[in-house]
Amino acid sequence: MTKLHPHAPDRACSAMSTTTAQSLSHATSNDTTQRSVYPQFIFFGDSITQFDGNPSLGFSCIGALRYDYARRIDIVSRGFGGYNTSNALAVLPKFFPAPQATRVRLVTIFFGANDACLPNTTGQHVSLEQFKFNLHKLLSHPCIVAHRDVRVLLITPPPVDEWQFDNWEEPGKSARKAVIAQAYARAVVEVGVESETAVVDLWSACMREIGWDEGEELPGDRTVEKSALSQLLVDGLHLTGEGYVVLCKEMNKVIAREYPDLVPERIPFAL
Repeated sequence: MTKLHPHAPDRACSAMSTTTAQSLSHATSNDTTQRSVYPQFIFFGDSITQFDGNPSLGFSCIGALRYDYARRIDIVSRGFGGYNTSNALAVLPKFFPAPQATRVRLVTIFFGANDACLPNTTGQHVSLEQFKFNLHKLLSHPCIVAHRDVRVLLITPPPVDEWQFDNWEEPGKSARKAVIAQAYARAVVEVGVESETAVVDLWSACMREIGWDEGEELPGDRTVEKSALSQLLVDGLHLTGEGYVVLCKEMNKVIAREYPDLVPERIPFAL
């Protein structure tokens, strides 16, 4: 991202007709208008964040939010395929903007799908205890808390559908289990309670979407029948367009409930 000096003179960013340029030449020569810097929402996560926007999926949560917040907020996607929370702690200082560059108003932390891999499979496993510790470290990271009144949304990993892993190659084919994904999703909710941070419970939202009730056999588990999770997961792990619709609806609901000052209508145009 190009850093803009807060007192840089305003310059036209599109071509003007000769007549218009001449008529404005005197005014712009003495223009001391400050350049506007758009506040940001930063979407930080793994491949589920990185793949949000794939045209073949038909719907993008990030794309929808960019439309909703047009002229108000820059929606910045920082998705890193294959990353777990330990990787996230290492990479965050390398891209997160300083308060002098822009104001970050919201950050999403959307990890867990890789942390939940079984030990001795893909090398991505992070124990449940360490996973929660890493999330707390991300929430209190100096790069994030340096921004005035920054808000954070924790997002749980979605369910997994073991039936769809048949097309995967080993070790990924055997690395994830439905019940383990559920445990890591619950851990995110626990961290939200412990840190008083808002949580987008994508796991539960997906389960509601397919009509699952607590106490029933767990959809996605290979020991039970195939479920409607295939409508929400393109390959057993990553979201389909319909899955991103569920994410977007849940995110909008949580923002409206927990951070009502961040709904689009309450944020003024930057320009």
